Amino acid sequence: MRNDKTENDGAAKSLFLAALMIGSVLVGSLFYDFESEGANLAPIIESDIPSSILIGSIDSLEVSLVDEDMSSLSIEITLDGIALNVIPNSTGIILIDISEVSVGAHALKMVIVDSLGQESRLSASFIIHYPYEDPTVMIVDTNEITVTRGDSASLSGTLIHPQLDTCDLGWSDGDVSEFSLNLPFADDGKFTWGPSEIESNVTISILGTCGTWEDSSDLEKIYINVIEPVQGCTDSEANNYNSTATEDDGSCEYDEEPVNGCTDESANNFDSAATEDDGSCEYDEEPVNGCTDESANNFDSAATEDDGSCEYDESNPETGSSAWWSKTLICDEEQVPVVDDYSTEQQDNHMCDLSFVIEDANITISTNGLPNHDFESSIGCCASAQSKSYTIPLIPTDDSNCNPTVSSDGCVMAAIRGTIAFTVTGVAIYGPEDGPGGDAVALEEGAYEQEEGEQPVDLGICHGHSGPGGEYHYHADANCIHWHAAEDETMYDYNFNSQRNLSTHSKIVAFAFDGYSIYGYTGWNDGGEVVEMTSSYQLKDGEDGSGGIDDYEYIQGLGTLDACNGIFSATPDWPEGIYHYHTTMVNGDGGIGFPYFINCYAGELPSDDGGDDADDPCAGHGETWGPGIGPPPDDCNPGPPGGQSSENGLIATPWFSNPPNSGMILLSLLVLATIIGYFSRESASGSIVLNLVDKVRGYRPTLELA
Repeated sequence: MRNDKTENDGAAKSLFLAALMIGSVLVGSLFYDFESEGANLAPIIESDIPSSILIGSIDSLEVSLVDEDMSSLSIEITLDGIALNVIPNSTGIILIDISEVSVGAHALKMVIVDSLGQESRLSASFIIHYPYEDPTVMIVDTNEITVTRGDSASLSGTLIHPQLDTCDLGWSDGDVSEFSLNLPFADDGKFTWGPSEIESNVTISILGTCGTWEDSSDLEKIYINVIEPVQGCTDSEANNYNSTATEDDGSCEYDEEPVNGCTDESANNFDSAATEDDGSCEYDEEPVNGCTDESANNFDSAATEDDGSCEYDESNPETGSSAWWSKTLICDEEQVPVVDDYSTEQQDNHMCDLSFVIEDANITISTNGLPNHDFESSIGCCASAQSKSYTIPLIPTDDSNCNPTVSSDGCVMAAIRGTIAFTVTGVAIYGPEDGPGGDAVALEEGAYEQEEGEQPVDLGICHGHSGPGGEYHYHADANCIHWHAAEDETMYDYNFNSQRNLSTHSKIVAFAFDGYSIYGYTGWNDGGEVVEMTSSYQLKDGEDGSGGIDDYEYIQGLGTLDACNGIFSATPDWPEGIYHYHTTMVNGDGGIGFPYFINCYAGELPSDDGGDDADDPCAGHGETWGPGIGPPPDDCNPGPPGGQSSENGLIATPWFSNPPNSGMILLSLLVLATIIGYFSRESASGSIVLNLVDKVRGYRPTLELA
């Protein structure tokens, strides 16, 4: 028994010693692991990010990352809340690309987690700014002008800025929130403008806006005070000359009595010394007195001298009467101007010619298609006399399917190329597109540039030029038909601003094929005030007009006119109100004024519009061919397709909020490797780009720089 006990005690001791040894080894291992793991510190993040950065001065921000095991780090980086897929290089340097980051305040955040779940964070804010620019300064010669009612005023001043080519100068007649009327200025910043026929007090606000990087503005107001004319003797040689008088009342008195005699140079006994006619004139044949005005009711074709007996239904011929058409249409008189084509070397001696016939509730205009002003045939040289006729209804009828105040849906669309209307001189008006297919007016105004190799387009004076067969036509404006050059001026001095007079309602420029008239730039609002009429079309986002009319969209209420570029309101010819169109070169936001004349017809078209497009193989766009209908006829160019756009998305890096445990390390590493490989492949096909938008004023479109 004793031996058994001794053996049992020995066995127990042996087991205890073995357990003690094993425990010591385990404790040592644990202690070793604890010490080893304790030496693994949290990741170290170092950076020197400036708080203020001049745009373009640096392309990237540098951040240094240090850790015992770089390959096991979970890295999350965001710039302005957008996750970035950026990894450190072999030396632990992380480069954050800011070459495409826009001006403004930005925030960079980094969260780095190692294999033990130890976390380090970096938060940095910085501002990207433009270079300093001098402010815009505008100086006017005077802020207050006094004029006599009906006279003109002269406004002048200087726009000051180091970069005048970045400047816009606009004016408004009191409403400082809308500066849609451009005011030209010279290379040295000086500007002069003379509003005419001023009838009432008016405040002119002039706004100058400049800036290469950021806009600055300066506003000046000029107050024009109108006074009534002072009547009196305005002859400085009279005894009672009144230096303050602005209107002669016939009261002038002289020391010498007037010399009576015959003052008619065509009389046999004309007396060159006579200052007052005494009725003694003698002629080989006595003149036949009577009414010599053809628009009068009692016109006497045999009369050679008007005796003041003309009678009218009204002070002006009745609108729509033969006399009214004769007064409205130009070039139907015996004396018409001789005009020159500036694109030729010789004097061409062109003469416009027009006649009309009224019958069956229609008027038919016959014309040779030449303008009443000097012109440029431009690239399509040279313009020649045509044989054209147009028939339109005397009394237009609204198209019941067309409601242009809402949209052009249901309306008959005007042709994008070819004749859509004719001027009061008989010249054709074409749609906005030209041979290459883009908006020829937008191209002329610099909204876009033609691609190399495309057919060139150059609009001449008044946005008109000659086309195939020598037909002269307008694509926009055409108001020069009512403009008369002053002494020492030529048609090269014409610009459409000269017809944008806010003192008077514009004259009729043309007639559309539905019979409704097309007036110039100005009209009357509901209060009877003269305002500029503006288009309600704008360029679609990303478009510039190179795609033609498809680049534009109608925005109801953007301007004063509807989807056809018309309006119902009173005019000088129809005081009770009538639907009519206007020419436009600006829209309600001050951009380009597409469609310039008309985009659709609000009235019913006659079965034959009277023009020569009936035989045009390319006619019928929107009816027999076009989008959703079918291809164009042979030899007709449908124009280029609309523009396309695309965007690049941003890819986010996963966020591991908790460190992985020992059982998930291998799986997490495999998932992370798969994600990194995926994003590496994605990065090879596309890069993260933050857009920098550059605003361009005037008719030039806003461009997005990739």
